[in-house]
Amino acid sequence: MRLKARIKKAAVCAAAILTIGTMTAVPSVAAVNNDNQFPVDTNSWVGWPQAPDILSGTGVLMDADSGQILFNKGMDDQRFPASITKIMTTLLAIENTSPDQQVTFTETGLADAYDGVSNIHPQLGETFTMEQCIYMMMLKSANDVATQVAETVGGSVPAFVDMMNQKAQELGCTNTHFNNANGLPDENHYTTARDMALITQAAFKNETFRKVVATQKYEVPATAVSGVRDYDNHHQMMLQGTRWTYAGCLGGKTGYTDSAQSTLATYSQRNGLNLIAVVLHGAGDDAVYMDTISLMDYGFNNFKPKDGGGLTTADNKVIFEDQVLTQEEYDQKMAPKPDEETEEAADADTESNSGDGDSTSASGQDDSKEQEQPVIKKADMSAYIVIAVLGVLVISGIIAIIVTLRKRKKD
Repeated sequence: MRLKARIKKAAVCAAAILTIGTMTAVPSVAAVNNDNQFPVDTNSWVGWPQAPDILSGTGVLMDADSGQILFNKGMDDQRFPASITKIMTTLLAIENTSPDQQVTFTETGLADAYDGVSNIHPQLGETFTMEQCIYMMMLKSANDVATQVAETVGGSVPAFVDMMNQKAQELGCTNTHFNNANGLPDENHYTTARDMALITQAAFKNETFRKVVATQKYEVPATAVSGVRDYDNHHQMMLQGTRWTYAGCLGGKTGYTDSAQSTLATYSQRNGLNLIAVVLHGAGDDAVYMDTISLMDYGFNNFKPKDGGGLTTADNKVIFEDQVLTQEEYDQKMAPKPDEETEEAADADTESNSGDGDSTSASGQDDSKEQEQPVIKKADMSAYIVIAVLGVLVISGIIAIIVTLRKRKKD
């Protein structure tokens, strides 16, 4: 019995070794480096309308309808988002609750109601509706409210953060990791300009979200323990009569922390063109507003919607990924190539003749069998060799253990 147990233990160890040998390494996450500097990448695209540089560390301009990138300055470089995080928090709250759901403040929410950050200073046990909380998050940028909403929606803040990261992945974000619901400083809480544009794009597809961010002033009625609260929209491009008022701005979100500096996400619409601008690590509010207006002006002056979808330049050239094409060039690019037409015809012919006889090549060999055989790449072959060597070593070890144990038993 002891011999069998030892053999079984050796087999388990062998399996563990093989498993470790075939595991793939998990890539590490690069740390945020606010000192990274980037040129305007889109200015290097042939024929692309030249854009002015921006003061912010990174930025992007995206067509909200097609997702086409119109301006790129370090758009995939990880930066701290600050309070534009609340775009995701608000979107999830809208999607997963009802406006009249009750949100009661616990110690969890009160923990973020400290001086020096934006909050509403609630009382323990004070209750609001989810609708009121959504307005307080987006207009007041209340950090304590965002945390309490996270606990209410997710059951706990960590569970809600998991929802945030899952949603980000679903939207195509590849360089974002959320670690809280409000954007307060955390080295494991980061995003990129492109990812925030994708999140903003999804949020503005929601009618309730659009209504909230377009609101210039909101009043929260008195509760059992506090009086009436009045809040103004912080996004200066939304407000009338400010130095940054921008025609066609439909809203967005501001943000600031010492580590993130100023951040801004903005959605604007003119003449059927919907644009999203995101700038990160800006040197103050004035800088991010100047950058955003510069990007919006660039977009509206150089691009316009194309009949049937997509975009053209102001002089009617077609935008195709990172190329500017004449209509003729675009039509040629989109037309089926002769080889593709031949392959399609051959495929159709093969399907129509399937079952009529054996498919053979000029050499008389069966082509279908050749096609079914997988092609082993060099990288795959190397992996197989490593696994085979490990397997031989493990099996040899097991045999050696068995022989040794049997000798001991005879002795």
